[in-house]
Amino acid sequence: MGRKKKKVVKPWCWYCNREFDDDKILIQHQKAKHFKCHICHKKLYTGPGLAIHCMQVHKESIERIPNSIPARGSTEIEIYGMEGVPEEDLKYHDLQKLGKSEEPPEKRPREETPYFLPGPSPSLYQMVSGMNAMPGASPGGVPLPPLPVPGKNPSVVLY
Repeated sequence: MGRKKKKVVKPWCWYCNREFDDDKILIQHQKAKHFKCHICHKKLYTGPGLAIHCMQVHKESIERIPNSIPARGSTEIEIYGMEGVPEEDLKYHDLQKLGKSEEPPEKRPREETPYFLPGPSPSLYQMVSGMNAMPGASPGGVPLPPLPVPGKNPSVVLY
C-alpha cells in the first residue's frame, strides 16, 4: 500500500472563490474579471488600483469590485493573487476544502449481482472439449503461421 497523498490547497480567487492551478492564472483571472475598467477596459492589478483609476481618469467612483461575491466587493482591500487575502478567510477556505476531503465518502451497500446466470454451469473441461476443431488445424490448437526464412524477411529493410 502506498503513502496517502497530502491534499494541496490550490490558489483561489477571494472575490469569487474560484480555484486555479497556479498563481499566474489566478492573477490573469483577477485582472480580466475583477480589476477591468468597465469604461475603457484597462486591466489593473488590484481593486484599489481600479477605484483610483476610475476616479482619476473617468471622474467616476465605483462602489464595489465587479463580478464579486456580495460580501467581498470592497475596493479598500488590496489583493494581488493570494497576497492580501484576510487571514480568517484563508483559514475558513482551507477548512472548507481540506475538511470535506479528509472524511471518507459514504459507501453505499453493494448489491450482490451474479457474474453468471443462475443454473448449472458447465465445467471448463466440458466447454473446451465441446469445441469443434477447425478442419486442417493442428490437433492441439490454433495453426501457427510459417516461420520466416533467415535473411529473406521482406518486412525488415537493411541499409
